[in-house]
Amino acid sequence: MRKDKEKAFELRKQGKSYNAIREELGISKSTLSDWFKNIEWSKHSKVSNTKTTRSPEHIERMHKARRDQLSALYREAEDQAENSYQVFKKEPLFWAGLMAYAGEGEKRSKHYIKITSSEFYIHTIFIKFSQVYLEVKKQEIRCGLIVYPDLNASLCKEMWSNMLGLSREQFHKTQVIQGKELKKRLQYGIAMSIISSTVLKKKIMKWISLAQDERFQEAGMVQG
Repeated sequence: MRKDKEKAFELRKQGKSYNAIREELGISKSTLSDWFKNIEWSKHSKVSNTKTTRSPEHIERMHKARRDQLSALYREAEDQAENSYQVFKKEPLFWAGLMAYAGEGEKRSKHYIKITSSEFYIHTIFIKFSQVYLEVKKQEIRCGLIVYPDLNASLCKEMWSNMLGLSREQFHKTQVIQGKELKKRLQYGIAMSIISSTVLKKKIMKWISLAQDERFQEAGMVQG
């Protein structure tokens, strides 16, 4: 189980709301809803949250505790990334996925991992990388599409769904954009693979930082 999922269950058992868990761990409410929708004790926690009234001082103490806990969680994630890098850097899939994100991934956001590309294979590599090294389940990945007006959005979604092995329900958003040309060369548009997790974003950015300082031998092998 993912570390942030374990933490989310721990916080939920403490009576924390989805908003509180999202604020602390950077996990989207839709993901939290998927995790807890069939958990009976979570439903009681939801009722309890609606009835609880706290003073401003208590709320501030809670926020401070969350910030401190969050900082510790991020430090732990980066420490784990630094340790695991020494093992993972010897594996081709790790480098393929990491370099795909270094080239095509979103770097600025703190709360989600997003890679954007019109190439099926880039997404396929990154999804496999995410499953193996980030311990993300395939059904936890969300996708969005960017298409031009001359493309059939439904057919594009079906093609991406089939090629990536993701269900159509995982495609949450399609953007139709205008361009100068009437006919576009991108047959199936551009896809975005998205993972909502601040902790995992910390890990992947730490790996990229370490990779930037890596030295390589002439034969292309990573030095130990």
